[in-house]
Amino acid sequence: MKYLFLNKRISCTLLFSFCGLKAQELTLINKADDLVIVKNEKKEISINSHSKKEFNEINKISINIANKLLRNINLFLEPTEKLNITIEKDQKFVYTGDQAIIHEYINETLTNKTFGKTNVYYNIEDKKNIEELKMTSEMLLADILKKCKLSNILISPDDKDSVKRLKNYIKYQWLYTLFLTFDRSNLDQVFKKEAINYYFKKYIEPDITKYSCDYSLRYLVIKTLAKNKTLLQAELPIYPIVEHTDDDNVNKYLPQSCQKQYFQEKYNYLDHTNGHNKEYYKKVLIEKFNE
Repeated sequence: MKYLFLNKRISCTLLFSFCGLKAQELTLINKADDLVIVKNEKKEISINSHSKKEFNEINKISINIANKLLRNINLFLEPTEKLNITIEKDQKFVYTGDQAIIHEYINETLTNKTFGKTNVYYNIEDKKNIEELKMTSEMLLADILKKCKLSNILISPDDKDSVKRLKNYIKYQWLYTLFLTFDRSNLDQVFKKEAINYYFKKYIEPDITKYSCDYSLRYLVIKTLAKNKTLLQAELPIYPIVEHTDDDNVNKYLPQSCQKQYFQEKYNYLDHTNGHNKEYYKKVLIEKFNE
């Protein structure tokens, strides 16, 4: 009897301990007059006008209002943190709670900041001035890090999980715009070689053995490296081809998640243009990548 009571006591203690564990929490408050559709991976959740919903253990959602994609929201929260996003009548997004300022900057400003440098990069590259490109691009990175209260972009073993994900997201958002300007045939090959190897060695090489395309931003970077493999002064891992295409010479350097992104981008383009071969790419995504 004594042991039975003890076992029940232990069970109750464990139950309350687990119930007390906290998970990161996002609350979406819809103050707009329209229905809001929230997509989280393959799930869709509706939030009626002047209603709210709570979400746990998510890193990314997309928000649609009146059947239009309004925003992709990336989240960088620790398990004990809570963030609120209010969608106002004018469809403005207001962030409150933990890490609100950082999340507002990442989701509302960062893309404009990085893409805003595209023409600047083009002009510098046309002058073939590698030192100016390094200085200009890294000044932008330093400004982004300051806004996000980060001392550097390199991941430390002591970084919290949310900080590691935030650093990776910032790095590849920043690199995406640079590699977008490298991915052109009229760029001087000597300059391109120097630029690609500089950014690869300093920012990408530590990631290369465990590279994944969990963000589509990372796909363009690894694709550009693979397409310019002859210029790269380093080896890239070779992966099994999931589905053979005319681009096998490039895709063999892409991990499976990046090969999936290859087919996703092909399908998205053909679906948008009503291309005749879109069903093939849809079939591959379903059968080979479980999409």
